Amino acid sequence: MTDRGAEKILSFENVTAGYGRSDVLNGLSFEVERGEVFGIIGPNGSGKTTMLNTLTGLLRPKSGRILLDGEDISRLPVDARCRRGIGRTFQIPRPFIRMTVFENVLVSGIYGAGFSAAEGKGPAEDVLRFTGLYEKRDLKSGELTLLDRKRLEIARAIVSKPRLLLLDEVAAGLTGSEIETVIGMVVQLKRAGFTVVWIEHILETMLKAADRLMCMAEGRCAVIGVPGEVLASGEVEELYLGTETEALKHAAR
Repeated sequence: MTDRGAEKILSFENVTAGYGRSDVLNGLSFEVERGEVFGIIGPNGSGKTTMLNTLTGLLRPKSGRILLDGEDISRLPVDARCRRGIGRTFQIPRPFIRMTVFENVLVSGIYGAGFSAAEGKGPAEDVLRFTGLYEKRDLKSGELTLLDRKRLEIARAIVSKPRLLLLDEVAAGLTGSEIETVIGMVVQLKRAGFTVVWIEHILETMLKAADRLMCMAEGRCAVIGVPGEVLASGEVEELYLGTETEALKHAAR
């Protein structure tokens, strides 16, 4: 659990957003504190991906504000938000498959942080060591296992040292032991000073790595707090009806 007097790095203030006339986010409000791992769960259709797209600039809010370190970024384009310190992974890794692992990270540093090729070499090598990919730096990214492609997604996202790192279901599709590896990486990211916003469907991950947890429903915050308490709450159990309910009870034990 984080210090309640901690400094806010991100604020969603009554944000409404959607596609055409359909609103997906309906007055969403929450805050993220610097240095924490902030987990987000919610059933399909609750607005998690729309929240990420609105935060990164792929979608602009119809109303409300998004503040990054007190600056209103609600109308900024994607590249401007990246330069201000927002990094993101995607649920399905999207490397340049004909490039090497090293080249993938270097390109991210050049376009994400504005490094020259010479300036980006050192940071690229550093993050490859950090993510356990240094020994595979000369492999084509298309040759990597799924776990290593997930590692590469994280490496590409952190090479510019973002103030805010967004993880989109990095554990999806992995085996049990691989999920434990991902949990270890998230803990490592926090220890390195990153602030992490993490969307995940595998609920056990939140108990092991998140400081706070928010459950979304119908584009709003349904409940927020300590992960164990959130997963055991009546609001969350009601949202996750059917087979997922037992998984929630098991995760919260």
